[in-house]
Amino acid sequence: MLQTNTVLIEIEVLFMNIGSIIKYYRTKKGLTQTDLAEGICSISHLSKIETNMYTANEETVNLLLSKLGLKLQDITGDLREIRDTLEAFMHAICMHDRESIEQLYQELLEKEDYILTSEYVNLYHLYKLRYCLFHWDHQGVQESLKMIQKIKNTFDPVEKNILLFFRGFYHSMNEKYEEGLKAVHEFLNNPLPIGGMWVAEASYILSHLYTSINDNEAALTFSKKAYDVYVAESNFTRQVHSQMILGISYMRLSLYSEALTVYKSLLRNTRMFFKATLYPGVLINYARCLYLVKDYTKAKKAADEAIELSEPFSYAYGTSLLIWLESKVKLNDIDKSWHSRMRLLKETDAIIGNKYFYHHSNFLEKYEFSQPAGIKYAVKYLYPHLLKLQSFSDALEVLEMIIDYYESIGDVEKVNHYYSQWRKLISKERRSNE
Repeated sequence: MLQTNTVLIEIEVLFMNIGSIIKYYRTKKGLTQTDLAEGICSISHLSKIETNMYTANEETVNLLLSKLGLKLQDITGDLREIRDTLEAFMHAICMHDRESIEQLYQELLEKEDYILTSEYVNLYHLYKLRYCLFHWDHQGVQESLKMIQKIKNTFDPVEKNILLFFRGFYHSMNEKYEEGLKAVHEFLNNPLPIGGMWVAEASYILSHLYTSINDNEAALTFSKKAYDVYVAESNFTRQVHSQMILGISYMRLSLYSEALTVYKSLLRNTRMFFKATLYPGVLINYARCLYLVKDYTKAKKAADEAIELSEPFSYAYGTSLLIWLESKVKLNDIDKSWHSRMRLLKETDAIIGNKYFYHHSNFLEKYEFSQPAGIKYAVKYLYPHLLKLQSFSDALEVLEMIIDYYESIGDVEKVNHYYSQWRKLISKERRSNE
């Protein structure tokens, strides 16, 4: 009985759009309206059917389809196939199954003319937008958004909600974090039955957005939520992505033991399955975490491997070099290789151009030669530059070194001065998270 009702509903929906489908097949077969209408109905009647201005009775529809060499059941089956392909396409994107994504996208493109006549036209354009977002294809995204702008008045509530989520993703791409957060939260707050796959994706995007604005508690909450769903759905790639944000969030919240536990699992999995893409980034974060817990020997070793795997003179390469150089300083192990890699760090900064590595390298060179000279440089150049970049976590770390130095020489006045700045910086970081 349920199956019978489902078929009746599909036929009812089909009849609402049957005119566009008839026109599609008539054009495809090279027939004029006169050719098709002859012996069945008037040309004006057919014209109204094809523009969906008039709903034809079943007998007329069957006669028109018969002349086109079709049956109503055939069209219903075609529409089911389109629906299933669209669902599989979106599922492949959520699973990051790149081979299936490209295969299904080509299948959809081959059926595009027919899809554009069906009730799935809106979903098709929405999923094309998601495909372009997946590939970071800015031109494709703009073209999709222009098309969606033209047809969005025909969207049903579910389609409107999907568009809201994709806009949030788009804002994330363009570093419009607040707009992205607003859109994705609104998507999740909508009571429409969006399903676990969508909730997981939205939660992951939120965790990424919150990480970008340094709201690490919120990032931790949503990355955990996304991870739990990905585990339940056996979505291994996205499990790894959400774990990466978990590790970063734990580390920024000074929960180093929890971060190291996450990174050990990530190192194994990314080395086995994502060595060319994700593994170097995990190594860098792992090395950084080891440095923060003062395990400088292991930090140097992990950073050394990350240097070899990272693209030369990239930001990842510079970060790996910096951790390695800092670890060698802490181990009091300055040799020719240290000076050689210091030059590489300065070359990397010259290419990147924001002077983050430049001021760090100058500080390390001066600090290695003379602790007072290094602290003087940190006070005058490194610390202010980190504030300018709004790199508050790095600024706090440098400020703690400055405070420790003045405590060691008994300069109470400067300790109090910089400790006051430390408290203000903590407050500033918290405000940036709210």
